[in-house]
Amino acid sequence: MSAVLGVFPRGGGAPDDAAIHGMLAAMRQRGGERTQLLRAPGAVLGVARNEWELAAGFSGNVLVVKEGEITLAADASLFYREDLVRALRDRGEPPAGDTPSHLIVAAYRAWGTECVRHLEGDFSFILWDGARKLVFGARDIAGTRPLHYGTAGQSFVVASKPGAIVAHPDSSGDLNPVALAEAASGLFAASRETCYRDVSWLPAGSTLQHDARGTRIERYWEPRSGRSSTPFREAAAELRELLCRAAAERMSPAGPTALWLSGGYDSTAVLGAAEAALERRGGGHLETVSVSYPPGDPGHEDELIRAAAGRWGSPMHWIDVESIPLLENAEERAGDRDEPFAHGFEMFNRALAERSRSVGARVAFTGAGGDPLFAVSPVYLADLLRSGRWMSLAREWAARRPRSARWRAFFEYAIQPSLPDIALDIAARLRGGRPLRRYLDRPVADWIEPGFARRHELSERERRFTPGRGRRSHADYEVYWYFLYPFTSRIYSVAGELALESGVELRTPLFDRRVVEFALSRPREERASGRETKRLLREAMKGLLPDTVLEPRKARTGLSSGYFRRSLRGPYAGLLKETFLAPRLADLGIIHAERLRKSCERFVQHGGSGATEVHLFFTLQTELWLRSRESARVPSDTNAREEVAGLSA
Repeated sequence: MSAVLGVFPRGGGAPDDAAIHGMLAAMRQRGGERTQLLRAPGAVLGVARNEWELAAGFSGNVLVVKEGEITLAADASLFYREDLVRALRDRGEPPAGDTPSHLIVAAYRAWGTECVRHLEGDFSFILWDGARKLVFGARDIAGTRPLHYGTAGQSFVVASKPGAIVAHPDSSGDLNPVALAEAASGLFAASRETCYRDVSWLPAGSTLQHDARGTRIERYWEPRSGRSSTPFREAAAELRELLCRAAAERMSPAGPTALWLSGGYDSTAVLGAAEAALERRGGGHLETVSVSYPPGDPGHEDELIRAAAGRWGSPMHWIDVESIPLLENAEERAGDRDEPFAHGFEMFNRALAERSRSVGARVAFTGAGGDPLFAVSPVYLADLLRSGRWMSLAREWAARRPRSARWRAFFEYAIQPSLPDIALDIAARLRGGRPLRRYLDRPVADWIEPGFARRHELSERERRFTPGRGRRSHADYEVYWYFLYPFTSRIYSVAGELALESGVELRTPLFDRRVVEFALSRPREERASGRETKRLLREAMKGLLPDTVLEPRKARTGLSSGYFRRSLRGPYAGLLKETFLAPRLADLGIIHAERLRKSCERFVQHGGSGATEVHLFFTLQTELWLRSRESARVPSDTNAREEVAGLSA
């Protein structure tokens, strides 16, 4: 991984080298041992990278690439390179080198801005086409590598992290109070906005074009469901081969590859596919790294992990969950972030990355992506009801055998998702203002000032910017939402950066585009039927994993929610209470301080819903982040309960 930067002045000159190096330094978490700036007429591009990422199989030993009028700064690991080189030669555009940057430049020469459709891997990049005076940028389909853009004075700036844009000498650095409120509530639908007024976030699977006509953002990929007629067992065999190749393409070019292994179906499938690929190569094993939960904890999967790794003789490395603090040095870490958003399991990711590096790995696999691709929530019951498939609905409901609140669960999954807005509004009035949640809705935190929420239409913004269902089934929409709702790409890009700080690059074989598009072509019944989930994935792994790992389970395993809740209510209850005594978010008129304190006290004393604990976590991180930026200016909300206090430049 790398930090990439592009500065494109519209009038006057670009900042001097010292200022550009300062902007790169603002992205030091993404690398800094090697840096390069390259000035071209109308542009300055820069890259910062760690020494170990110069090796073949990573971003490579060139930083900024210039070929004729094309200049490129890329943060990329590309896979299926032989296929790409073959296609480039067929187009008469052989690459000038073998690094990802050379391949991207050649792809742009061959296909122009359509080149991203031919790239497979984890990437973000900034390209300057001097002949066309065009800035072109892109991110991969899962958003594993971040990219931001914005204005600073008379310059258009693109960078991996928003802090680099704010570090431009002409940046206002003004904060965005609406985005702060959304960060405190865990609302992410307004995907292009950041907590800085003049900085935006490029969505995953999208391209950016900027020229004299303005800035255009276009989505080049989105999940499209199909209906393959290939029989189940043949499809499972095809999926197995796709997974084996996806894993083989992503193996570390030198030294061992680690795997963050749980006992779930997804990471164990990555284990089976990767070990089979290594066996075909002639030997070697993954180094598995796992978190051990005590017996009785909902996260406990130790026996399943041992069975899966034992099938191949994969070395196992364990981390005791009780040794991982949930919020170590929370104030300091909040100050180091460019935005309030924090990974709820940051310290988990850091511990896994550090252990991976300690066993010699520079690449670590994860099982991310399996849930949306190979499973589906019970919302498919609403599809059966809407389509009049009454007998199928009755069989599915009987097979699920809900343990309690039987009719409430039926209403939640089979009826409520299809209710029109007017019915939900009527229900809210009948319930004394307590709304029925729309399907996949994320509510505003209870302690956001009602006046602020109304003025800025927080709930309406979230619904307006959330990807719409259109004519899709509820089951298909769930996958569509997963890939397009910005929370997903934020999680993956942040996780990748956390691992990078330990000297490890995360790779996700299940996000291989060939695997993704194959999975989307399969019928819903292979994702969930009755109490069985991930039927196709489990079938594909037969013979590669023990039956005890693949068999259906009576209840979900591997849940980290117990650890999260215990930590917030126990060791970090004091941090919550102290932080919320005099919140600066209240000074800005964004939250109601007394309501927040009472909600926090109830949670610490008696627990609460999952939404409450998530909102408390995000509000805590937003408050700590805001305090670390006392010199930043927050434009005042003239209708707010209080004027901005103590946060002017």
